[in-house]
Amino acid sequence: MPHCGKSGNEPPKVIFRRNPLGVDASYEEAARWLGKASEQGSGEASEVLAQLITRMLANGHGTSYTAADSAHFHALARSQGFDVEPISATCYKLVRSAHGITLGRLPGMILGDPPQNPFTDQELAALAKAGISGSLLYGGGAGGGDSALLMRPEGPTVHVRVILDHAPEHEVLLPIPAHRDVIYVQQGNNFHAFPSDGPTLPRSVFLDSLDAATQVSISTQQMDGAQSGGFCTRFP
Repeated sequence: MPHCGKSGNEPPKVIFRRNPLGVDASYEEAARWLGKASEQGSGEASEVLAQLITRMLANGHGTSYTAADSAHFHALARSQGFDVEPISATCYKLVRSAHGITLGRLPGMILGDPPQNPFTDQELAALAKAGISGSLLYGGGAGGGDSALLMRPEGPTVHVRVILDHAPEHEVLLPIPAHRDVIYVQQGNNFHAFPSDGPTLPRSVFLDSLDAATQVSISTQQMDGAQSGGFCTRFP
């Protein structure tokens, strides 16, 4: 696919004008072949075509496609099983007490600031009703992200909040929710979701213990199956 540069109707700017097959870089040819693959059921082609249309329109490149076409191919890609959903997964260490729920930051954490207003009043009320009480200390998190080609997912960011009170004994896979926010709360060896039901994507948030089970990492699964993440929290 051509480089995304402000070039109007000029040929797309690319490092190599011709590839080994001798094919000129072209928005139109890219869209034509992506359209053929989309018609054959390729969700990836539908999503890339949606993003290509967005780039053509943003760059002032003359095209018969419209923003409505981009929205159509985004929706088609999701229906074909290819959902590039933006996601934020954050971790909170629960230090239990009997004095309600308070928010804080993991002591000694140097990098990063806690998200502002990470829980709604309704979510905090649901946690309290379920018997969760104590300090929720932000530790770290992971964001979604795919290739440079797939950097413009449609829709708001989905927020996954993971609350832990001890290091997991083994790797944990939590379903990524589909276009809805979820809180996962560790209770013993299991995790309970708030809300407890709703659609999910065929990808996961991964939790794993490191350093003799004192440090926990978190990562999100990308469209190609790879994982992207970092520090979650630590125990004790």
